[in-house]
Amino acid sequence: MVQAPLILIGYWRSPGDERWPDPANFVDAELDTAERSVIGDYVQRGEVVWGFGGVSTCRICGCENGSLELSDGTYIWPDGFAHYVLHHDVRPPERFISHALSTLDALAEAGRQAIRDESWWSSLSNRTTPHE
Repeated sequence: MVQAPLILIGYWRSPGDERWPDPANFVDAELDTAERSVIGDYVQRGEVVWGFGGVSTCRICGCENGSLELSDGTYIWPDGFAHYVLHHDVRPPERFISHALSTLDALAEAGRQAIRDESWWSSLSNRTTPHE
């Protein structure tokens, strides 16, 4: 199975590495509080893809900011990305926000429409040992 490459987001310019955007250019002081919370939560809940030996620092405040890469299967980002969204009002590009919101909507809809098979789990109600 050939998988499309993961789309990188959330890496920021640092001294000696000018290939990434400057997070200051994404700060939106009028960022809607609810949107910031939803997007911040979304990026915090990505699946761990990779871990690094060192810790990144925030390009705005200098705090230690994680050492993992997370993904939702379409995008990949450093785990510190949530810090920028939640603490510095960094607003990701609309393309990412639309993707995150549509993914969350699809999951919610799938949950509402799910047909649940409870038979296996309820069959374990009389279990008396962990290895049964």
